[in-house]
Amino acid sequence: MKKEMKKWHKLGFALSFVAIFAAAAAVVMLLWNALIPSIVGWTEINYWQSAGLMLLCRLLFSGFRPHGHRHKHSHKHQKHMHLHEMMRDMSREERRNFIRERMGKDFNGRENAAAEQDHEKG
Repeated sequence: MKKEMKKWHKLGFALSFVAIFAAAAAVVMLLWNALIPSIVGWTEINYWQSAGLMLLCRLLFSGFRPHGHRHKHSHKHQKHMHLHEMMRDMSREERRNFIRERMGKDFNGRENAAAEQDHEKG
């Protein structure tokens, strides 16, 4: 019984995806045909060209990665969230000092210009 429900669930998901993609391709076609010929002077496109344009944009701008996994699990994102957690209970002055300490040196190992100015003032 569970296998059959999973089968129907997958089928429903696939049909939903196809329906959403078909509707989106129609919207892209309508928007293109309403705007682009009058603005740029290019020709109108048909439904299949619209669907192909959507797929091309997906490949060019997102690559072959799954849609939901762009930044969620990246190391950079985790590090960023860790820094926010660390700074959550700090006062404004403590946060400012913490950030300055972490960013005190640029990539060449020199002190940052802002850090130098603060050092000269203080």
